[in-house]
Amino acid sequence: MNQIFARVERQRTVLQWLGGILLTAMCAALVLVTWSTNGVALELDFAQRWPTLVGLSGLVLIFVLYMHQKHLQLAAMENRLRDYAVRGAALQARFGELSFLFDVSTQLQLRLDLPSMLDLAAQRLLSCLDATQSSIMLFNERDQVLEVKAAAGVDVPLVKAARVAPGEGIAGHAYAKGESLLLTPEMMRERFAQHEKLGRSIVSGLSVPMRFRGAPIGVMNVTRTSGDPFDATHVKMLETFADHCAATVVKTHHHHEMLQHVKQAA
Repeated sequence: MNQIFARVERQRTVLQWLGGILLTAMCAALVLVTWSTNGVALELDFAQRWPTLVGLSGLVLIFVLYMHQKHLQLAAMENRLRDYAVRGAALQARFGELSFLFDVSTQLQLRLDLPSMLDLAAQRLLSCLDATQSSIMLFNERDQVLEVKAAAGVDVPLVKAARVAPGEGIAGHAYAKGESLLLTPEMMRERFAQHEKLGRSIVSGLSVPMRFRGAPIGVMNVTRTSGDPFDATHVKMLETFADHCAATVVKTHHHHEMLQHVKQAA
């Protein structure tokens, strides 16, 4: 797309210069034809005709400058329209991602099987956020650790075995501090250098706490190994989805506890 715009810009510049040259040539021919009373003549009387030449040259210069100014204004307007188009496309994509996330939230509400519900969320996070890997960790109150309950993408067996204490590692920090982390290679080197994986470059990552009524119950993680990095908009969307998912997890736990009480009472 940028190459097309550049080619159009070059062609428009060439046409502008050709128009200026053609106008100058026509004016020069007009001066030569009307320079003497006997038609075209090589003996040019500059002493008497210089005001005409200066005036005509001034008009040509003013016209060329005017055309150049309009050309610059049109180019600036084109750039603004191009920026608006890019912003509109990006905004539409963001709304599409957010709609996708809420659609997943609706599907989660319809499932009572917690493992399959979390697996669905992890799978959909990959396609929705164009991620390479995703994982959902829930806090185990008995062992006081965060455990991976669902994962999708690369290195799934290794990721599913992960267990971290609150405050340890990236996910542990997000859980303990209640802080959403927008991970970049620079941030990884500065704050989490010991957790970088050798032989694997991460372009960007997100680690967002899952909250229910303000209290964290787990963490959602997504990473990209290629493509564009995540931005603040992705953080907001994942935070919203994580809160919806947390509410669904808590409701599912309450539902199973209620079923257990009913079975015991029966």
